[in-house]
Amino acid sequence: MTDPRTTDPHSTDPHTGRPRTDGPPPRDARVDFGAGALVAAVAVLVLLLAAVLPWTGLGASGWEVVLGRPGVTVLPRLFGTLAVVFGVVGTAVTLLTARWPLVFVTAAGCAITSVTGLWAIWSQNTSAGTGPGGGLWLALLAMIVLAGRWAGYAFSRR
Repeated sequence: MTDPRTTDPHSTDPHTGRPRTDGPPPRDARVDFGAGALVAAVAVLVLLLAAVLPWTGLGASGWEVVLGRPGVTVLPRLFGTLAVVFGVVGTAVTLLTARWPLVFVTAAGCAITSVTGLWAIWSQNTSAGTGPGGGLWLALLAMIVLAGRWAGYAFSRR
């Protein structure tokens, strides 16, 4: 007979005794990222590379945009800030801790950041400047990859 103090009543089905597969994972459950963690890590490196490339027609790099270079509009600055928060910091913390709640937050944040990146490119195309720089396009591509990677984990329930 099993000791009821050592058995988690929520980990098995009371009728069959088999492990539960329904419902959300427990909050303290760890995520097994597998080889997909390498994809996320490479996307973060691409995002950091994009931060040193020009983002605007004025020649402002991603870091200058985030730090508030004069003459840069709001949307590229918002995209850059969100990319640092969710793309770099959020991804690093989630990969290091491997907790389910962080996976969901990072997935949602990367998705919102991707949409903001599209708006940032649109704003650069419609402004009087020469359009978006290559770094802005590369950062958007990295954020789309991160959003897809984290959404895949969030919906997999492994």
